[in-house]
This record gives sequence, C-alpha cells and structure tokens, in this order.
Amino acid sequence: MQNNDKVRLVWDCKGSNIYPVADEITHQTIEFINPCQASSYDSIFDLWIQKPDYARAEDPNGRIFRGDNLLLMEFLINNGYRGAFDLIYIDPPYLSSSAYNSTIKIKDSGSDISDHISRPVFSDHGTEGIDKYLNDIYPRLKIMKELLSERGSIFVHLDWHISHYVKILLDEIFSPDSLINEIVWCYGGGSGSKRHFHRKHDVILWYAGSKEYIFHPQYRPYTAGTLERGLTRIKGDKYQLHQEGALMQDWWTDINKILSPTAGENLKFPTQKPEALLKRIVLTASNQGSLVADFYAGSGTMAAVSQEMGRRWVICDDSPIAIQTSLERLIKQGRGTFTIEQVGIDPQPPDKRSYLKLKPPSIQRFNETSALLLLGIEDYIPHEQNRSLLKNNWGIKNLIDFWEVDLNYDGSIFKSEVQVLRDRKVYDDSISLSLKLRVSIRNAYKIAVKVYDVFGDSALQVQEFNM
Repeated sequence: MQNNDKVRLVWDCKGSNIYPVADEITHQTIEFINPCQASSYDSIFDLWIQKPDYARAEDPNGRIFRGDNLLLMEFLINNGYRGAFDLIYIDPPYLSSSAYNSTIKIKDSGSDISDHISRPVFSDHGTEGIDKYLNDIYPRLKIMKELLSERGSIFVHLDWHISHYVKILLDEIFSPDSLINEIVWCYGGGSGSKRHFHRKHDVILWYAGSKEYIFHPQYRPYTAGTLERGLTRIKGDKYQLHQEGALMQDWWTDINKILSPTAGENLKFPTQKPEALLKRIVLTASNQGSLVADFYAGSGTMAAVSQEMGRRWVICDDSPIAIQTSLERLIKQGRGTFTIEQVGIDPQPPDKRSYLKLKPPSIQRFNETSALLLLGIEDYIPHEQNRSLLKNNWGIKNLIDFWEVDLNYDGSIFKSEVQVLRDRKVYDDSISLSLKLRVSIRNAYKIAVKVYDVFGDSALQVQEFNM
C-alpha cells in the first residue's frame, strides 16, 4: 500500500501540549559516586590501599536522573545531546491496570519475628485511560527519535495490552520501513488462569533511525540434533556450521524471567528484566563507547549492563525506590563512576526530611602521613510520611538500607567515596553503623554522611573538625 506515511492513529487531544516544558528546566547534580564498598565487618577500611591517589573522574561513565523523563529529554536536547544516542531501550507502562509495589521483609534482631513492607513504585493506567496513556507516550517517542544518532536504534518493550497501538505510533514517527524486527520474548512461570491461554510473551519493537543502523548479529547454540547431523547432509557442501552458533531469530525462548525470590539477580523490584535480555540488545545495536539510554529505568538493568560492557549511559525514573535500587546495584557492581541528578524536582523543606544524627568523630594519628578516623551513626528517624509505618520492634539498623561517606564535602555535590552496604539483602541488624577509615592527615576536615532508608528516602549530615 502506498502513502503509508499518511496513516495515523487518532484520539482526542492528540498532540495537545499536555506537558508544557518550561523555558528553563531545573537541574541539579545531587551525587557523584565512585564505588568503593566497605564490608559491614571490616575493622579498618584502608582508603590508601583502595584509592591510593584519591582520583575522581571528572567525566562519569553514567548518569542517573530522577524526574519526569519528558523534562529530562528536553534538557538533553537543550544541552547538546540531539543525535547523540546509539541505542535507546524503554520498558514503559503497559496499560495493565496494575499498581506495582516492592515488598521487603524486615526481621527483628534476636528473634524470628518478621514484618513486610510494601513500597509503592508506580501505578499503570487501565484501559479506561488509553487516551491518557497515548498522550503520555506520544511526545516521548517523538523526542526519542531526535535523540537517536544516525546509526541509532530504539527498542520498545511492551506486551499484549498496548503494543498494537504503540506500533502504529512508531510507524508514524519513524515510518513503517524503519521497523527492523518485532521481537517476541517468551518465558515460563506459573499462571492460575483457566479462561484463556497463559500469557507468556512480551513484544519488543525495534526501529532504526536510518538504514545505516548499528547491527551485530547474535548467535544461539545449535541444537543437539543439528550438531549431530551437521548442515552439509541436508543443504550441501557449501553450508557449514558457524563456530559462533546459529543466527538468532526474532523469537527468543532462551532467556527466562527472574522467577525465583532467592535468585542473586532478584532485587525485589517489580517489572525487573533479566540482565541477559538487555545484554543481547546492547550487543546487537551498540558499540564499545556508545551512548545508550533507558528513560523508564526501573531497577537499573540497562545501566548495570552498559557499565559492564563498556557503554556510556543515561537512565531516568521518577520513583525514589527505582533510583535507590539502581544506585545500590551499581555500587555493588563497582565498575565505574556515575552521578545522580534531578530535573524539575523542587527540594523538600528541611522540616519534612528524615532526621540523621552522627556520633562525634574520633581521629588519631596512625603514622606521620595518615590517621585513623572513626565515624558512626547515632540516631535516624525516617521521613514524616513514613513514621506511621514503624513497628516497636524495629531499631535503627532495621531502617537503614545503606550509607555513604564524603570525606571532602564542598557543600554542594555529595561525592560518595566509601559506601557501607548490607552483606546480605535482609533488613535485620547486620549492617554496621560505624566505620574506621585510614585517611591522610590534614588540618581541617568537612565530612558528610548520607543515609538511604528502606522507604526510599535519604538524609545527609555534615561534620567539621580539625586535627
């Protein structure tokens, strides 16, 4: 059929300026993180060994943004990122009429008593909100096209609820000829439905920005039967088995969802996608050093995969649980520096924040050039809106997810140099609230400690003292 570019999906208010973008978008860098994890049980954490030169990369490998992703994309366009991304992957809401929560277990110290907290992450609109859904995603897909490089691709991950509508939008924005593949990701898992076939696949729509898109073929292992008989017996001598395996098709059955609650990859985050799935997409459509993005970041899988595979990255989410999950994940990974930034979010008034109290610091000389610095947390009270959730049997250690230290706080950007994380993902009393550091001797110190709690909130406290 000719004139495909004139086919449009039409709904009330399409293209209306529902999200007016401000002339000047508020932007602030909150943290610069140099992953350097201290075990909860270390007696002395020796910074001289871990970071002998105290180097801080001026150009971080990745950027985590909190805020509305449309505002972020406008900010990126205005700051030189037009045509900069070789790969954009998004896993937006599916119009599933569901509320997604992250549930964690808090265990009382010295007993088997446990309580569960369900932390809201995001709500997905139902079918009654289809016009709102389309108004949400339409301008975002349009600006994503502007962010793609000449060799760039976009992968849009959806399911049966809304994929057919979004495909028409992508045809309009990119053109039908720009569709490279409709990838079907099949997975297992239980289902209780007795009124229809079990719905066990997602759709990933791959569109390219031009005919010169990056593509690296991917391979799967040959079946046992193919390896036994080979190809030449059927197809002739000119066909040989590839050393890499068989070329991947657009039907992916070899990667399952994260199903086990005890799986090492499971971060207790709803909608979390397996790293193997994102690795395949990153390997397919980007190069070493490429800039990639995920504007519905969730648990930060794209960032973790990109950090591991030598790509630069930008991710965004407006959920504090998503930001905190991504931050902790990347600290544990420990592969490179990154930032946390925010767009379009006003800071909370001081009286509404969490309360953090530190112990007086203790410092003593170790030798002529270094000293032992003892830092500790004395008290912590969560944000006002979360205090009604507290149980009498919870202590400070139950409430703190992890904490960080900036040894040279400048009063503006928190530069995370050491992080104290839980050795296991159980919210009991196993996390240490004190840290002994071997540091260089200098006249004055301005140290900041930042705490992240189980509710997704944070608090910062500063200590100044002289040697």
